[in-house]
Amino acid sequence: MTASPAWHARVELDGVVAGSGFLVTADSVLTCAHVVGAADRAEVSFPGAPGLERLTATVAVRGSWASGPLDRGDVAVLRLDRPVDIEPAAFAGLDEPYPAHGRVQRIVAYGFPDGYDQDGVQSELRVTSHQLIQDEWAQLESWSGYGQEPAHGFSGAAAMLEGSGTVVGMVTAHDPAIRNGRMIPARVLVRHWPALADLVPTPGYPAAEKRRLRELVERVAAPDVPVDRLMRSAVSPLGIAPPPAGGLNELWHAVWYLLSEAPPRRGALPLAELAVRLADLVPDEGLGGELRAWARAHRARHGAPAPAARTVGQRERRRWSPILVEIERSGADRNVVLAEVSAYREGGRLLVGEKRLPKGQVRSWVLDRIDEAFGEIDTDGRELIAFSLPRDWLNQPVDRWTRRKDKEAPLGCHSPVVVMDHQRRARERLQFRLRRMWEDLDRQDGSSLHRIGCDGPYRPARLSVLLQDVYAPVGFARPPRAARDRELHGAALDAPAPIVLWPRRTDCPPGGACHGACDGNGFLDRLAAYLSALPPAELPERILQLRKEAFLHEGPQPHWAAELSLLWEDPRWFPEIRPLRRSPVG
Repeated sequence: MTASPAWHARVELDGVVAGSGFLVTADSVLTCAHVVGAADRAEVSFPGAPGLERLTATVAVRGSWASGPLDRGDVAVLRLDRPVDIEPAAFAGLDEPYPAHGRVQRIVAYGFPDGYDQDGVQSELRVTSHQLIQDEWAQLESWSGYGQEPAHGFSGAAAMLEGSGTVVGMVTAHDPAIRNGRMIPARVLVRHWPALADLVPTPGYPAAEKRRLRELVERVAAPDVPVDRLMRSAVSPLGIAPPPAGGLNELWHAVWYLLSEAPPRRGALPLAELAVRLADLVPDEGLGGELRAWARAHRARHGAPAPAARTVGQRERRRWSPILVEIERSGADRNVVLAEVSAYREGGRLLVGEKRLPKGQVRSWVLDRIDEAFGEIDTDGRELIAFSLPRDWLNQPVDRWTRRKDKEAPLGCHSPVVVMDHQRRARERLQFRLRRMWEDLDRQDGSSLHRIGCDGPYRPARLSVLLQDVYAPVGFARPPRAARDRELHGAALDAPAPIVLWPRRTDCPPGGACHGACDGNGFLDRLAAYLSALPPAELPERILQLRKEAFLHEGPQPHWAAELSLLWEDPRWFPEIRPLRRSPVG
């Protein structure tokens, strides 16, 4: 570098030099808040561009600086009355000013102290450590131990790498009581002026992508959930270390932390997770949709998640593209539940939506998120919509969910829909057993139904032991509505039975024996005949066809499968087993 760049600026108030600055866009100059003080206007000149006259500017952005030498947020942005034809400063990588591998970078600052208030003077400096003072300033020392100190007139000057001429921060030293100089590094400047994120390099995040996210975040009101907790829920499942507790108190700070500290990689896109969570917190549905759209585009640009370690073996009969709906009771209110919708791509889990909802709003919210999940799943598999539900919700007719009753076909007539026991998914012992059972089930060409009829003298503990050796679908004649029937269904789930089917309604007396012909046993007869030639892995698809047939049925009596429930759980398609990420009482 043979000449000082033209983007160095001199800032004056009423004709008196107040400090330095540097051009970051064609009409924006960055300087210190203490340089302009309470003034609304300033004059700016560029000594490196002698043909350019002095310009006037408005103080467009003022940081949180409160007039003390150790106050944070000593940042101001001057908006020139007209753009200038000067190439703005370029920023270096966020870690470039710091010592690495025994090599120390020489930093140059260009200021206007007393005696040099017209032509300016340079100061050669170096950063002493990665450690920041009060998480705000990097300490500057003289490069050689003598020479020009970064005194008053250097406030607002760019801290520039001598070799590349790129900027690593802004000098703020202005108090004689501070022996060493200080600078605000670029990563801290962005906290105080978010628009600067578009200009500071963050590997993996293009400027346009950052700009769009920043504009969306600026429209989000302060969320009800503490930012620290929101941040941790987004990054912890991805193996990314969050900042120390209490380190983030503003939403933009969390976004910038991820932009600057967590480069995107396959299987770990924390900003997409954060954007989805924000989408479910904002009351503005339009803004929520824009945040989800950003997350989808971000995921698409950075590719699919890395494949999980546990995947379906080579003998699978069908390739599924799962969508998982998890619903759990909220400990805060008996009429409120936690709902989460995720999509699986190449064995990796992508959050689509997560929200605490009154029970009456769950159906429409879940159906909307399922629609969005279709944009995330693999296109080379058949969609499989799985509801992971509390045990006392398993009899809910989720396959018949629709937004407009009698005006559109239910969910279970569009896609294969199964239910799973949320409690069982959190127990690794049962998940291990299920994975082992499916290795055997994959080799079966038919499904021989194991019947639990109306007239059997079953006891829950004995039934659970009995079903441990049953590698076949289990059919119940009665739904889990009466207490005794719920106990028997629970015994099958704890066995664990990988496939359970039952009618949601029968004429059988709850908890009592029918002794012969009845709706429940008739249901099992029809079901056994239907399943006999169907491989277990094919059941979700075949039950879809059966539900279509039942929906189109117009006979005098309801179709025998009109209220059929299918619990079908192959953990290999849902490799991430964990509870909902949000605390039920949080």
